Amino acid sequence: MREAQLRSSAAGFCRYVKTYLLPDKSRQSKRKTGIKSNSTNPVFNENLRYTISHSQLETRTLQLSVWHHDRFRHNSFLGEVELTFDSWEFDSNIEEWYALQPKVDNSIDSSMQYKGELTVVLKYIPAEKNLTLPLDQVQVNKKSFLKGNKTSRFMLPKGGMVELLVKEAKNLTAVKSGGTSDPFVKGYLLPDSNKSTKHKTAVERRTVSPRWNHTFTYCGLQPGDLENVCLELTVWDKEALASNVFLGGVRLGAGTGLSYGNVVDWMDSSGEEQQLWQRMMENPEIPQECTLMLRSSMGRHHDT
Repeated sequence: MREAQLRSSAAGFCRYVKTYLLPDKSRQSKRKTGIKSNSTNPVFNENLRYTISHSQLETRTLQLSVWHHDRFRHNSFLGEVELTFDSWEFDSNIEEWYALQPKVDNSIDSSMQYKGELTVVLKYIPAEKNLTLPLDQVQVNKKSFLKGNKTSRFMLPKGGMVELLVKEAKNLTAVKSGGTSDPFVKGYLLPDSNKSTKHKTAVERRTVSPRWNHTFTYCGLQPGDLENVCLELTVWDKEALASNVFLGGVRLGAGTGLSYGNVVDWMDSSGEEQQLWQRMMENPEIPQECTLMLRSSMGRHHDT
């Protein structure tokens, strides 16, 4: 943040710049410069830093707003600019000026509201490599893809395995008094949404940035199945005496809208969700880690 040119007839100019990395408008996303006094052309020379990958940054918008701060501690909006990064030249050091715009009343679609982030590690293990897995990681019955957390009568799998490490989440919605939640993650491998593919992590108490490090495994997957199934992960707040509260979710899949030739509404992965699944398919046995923005609406919810 170098400098800004502002015009005002007010005395006692005190200016500062505030930023958010949209769609996250939480306190964790907020950055501010120091206040510069008595100038309509304030020079800041401050670095406001965000730690984020390039691929994730391409889905974000940097909002910069300029404010007047008076002696009564009132803040008055002076203008803003929003910068996108999908075509940004990151190697360029050229300074650019941007005209400040009036505040826009953004009626953001509910599916795009920021609900926090989920970090996962995804890996596909081909069938021939499954023979080296511990027996308690393999479970097979009449279903074509099954979870493998429990030990049962052992049979060699007829396909590969998707292994998902649910690592952690950040900036989840606080739904309990004291600004916390009791979050856990639930997963299904669609189109099978019954108990045979249901996984849950443990519940982490009193936190909005939980760490689970819990692995979900799904066996019996042929390479052709990977284009037709979708791994749906939803985050919930555990309630003892009421229904659990939905906090957000993601869907990992090919995003084609089709499953085994049928049109389905849940095959709607896009952006990082779709790219992560594609990297997993193209790089078997190699773990693919990614931080995903949680959707605020999944269109359909399973019973908790």
